[in-house]
Amino acid sequence: MLQRKLGNAWLKHAIEAQPDASGWWEFNIRDLSQTIGFDSNNRQYLKDAAEALMSIVFEWDVMALPAKRIHWKASVMFPELEIRSDVIRYQISSQMRERVLNPDMYAMIDMSVVRRFKRAPALAIWEFCIRFEKLGQTAEVSWTQFRDMILGESADGKTYQEYKYFKSKVLLPSVREINTESGHQIALVETKVGRRIDKVRFTVVRKAKAVDAGASVESASELDLLSDLERIGFSRLDGRKLLDQHSAEALAQALAFTRNRMADATSAPLVQPAAYFRKALTLGYANNEAVPSMELTQPAAELLPEVEVIRKRTAPPAAATLQDSRGMLNRQRVAQAAAHLQQLTEPERQTLVNRYNAQQTVSMLQVTSRASRIAVGFFERWLANDLWGEPSIEQVLQHEQEVLSAALPV
Repeated sequence: MLQRKLGNAWLKHAIEAQPDASGWWEFNIRDLSQTIGFDSNNRQYLKDAAEALMSIVFEWDVMALPAKRIHWKASVMFPELEIRSDVIRYQISSQMRERVLNPDMYAMIDMSVVRRFKRAPALAIWEFCIRFEKLGQTAEVSWTQFRDMILGESADGKTYQEYKYFKSKVLLPSVREINTESGHQIALVETKVGRRIDKVRFTVVRKAKAVDAGASVESASELDLLSDLERIGFSRLDGRKLLDQHSAEALAQALAFTRNRMADATSAPLVQPAAYFRKALTLGYANNEAVPSMELTQPAAELLPEVEVIRKRTAPPAAATLQDSRGMLNRQRVAQAAAHLQQLTEPERQTLVNRYNAQQTVSMLQVTSRASRIAVGFFERWLANDLWGEPSIEQVLQHEQEVLSAALPV
């Protein structure tokens, strides 16, 4: 059970976050434990479960008919794992990465539901069913094949060699738990050959959303928007949270901007559409107007007083060198990065801090609960560079032109 929850959490995290240059994802262990509902301090148990994931072999295309399989193929999902202090780092198989990070297949996993399950088979069946939610029913699979998919090695036990025991011990209890703990209602459908059960499938229906007095029901356009957000990597729950925090118009603009970037054949492929969407939404990429002024954190305001000076100018500035203009743009980006940081959730902020600290070799510049203003400044400059990279000459010139245009009288 813990292995399956870990795998889900790592895949969802990989969809929403970028790996480092070497292909490693980092996950703060405290945040990971909260995500999967692991409330034990037994670090060794967590380590053993993580290590066991490396021994699980995944077969490809098990749903395809044997006659249509080109060849047999198997892979290990997580080939490399390591724990450094309070951070767990992992890699995903290069062979499987393209498929498992496909939001259309895996973004529907809702970790708040995952945490509720007590039975590993129930979680496995729920994962299988929600892939077919839009169709209303799952693919039909022979019951022995489905048993092996759900139970893995334990399916070899004598207990489950007969369907009646598999049904009473695994299927029916799992269906009850799914219908109780998740937002879906499923039902087992059996197909017989003569008097013998040959195949099984499930009908899948999302439960009607309970509406409080005075609360508004999601409109058709909002439901379409939620579906579009799922396609780029958000769960339905995450989409609803975004809808509660932002207007539908703002979400639609950021979504259109993200899709245009995904379709841009002249740029590198967009690996993490969900992460890009969050940046587009938070930083106003989709707006044609200049990015609005943002409230700085106190450390950033003290470190960067020049930002306010730029905003308050009423006359065109004197001609500046390219280096001066680059410095102005960098300072503005640091201010925007600080504001972006304040809009993230605490787990998201901590993930960024952990990434920064892992590559910061000077201990006094690492961010802690008692970090100095200098350390905070270094962190915010690192975050700005992580978000946008070093500005190109074209970006510097464009920024200088925007400053000049804003300072000219209308």
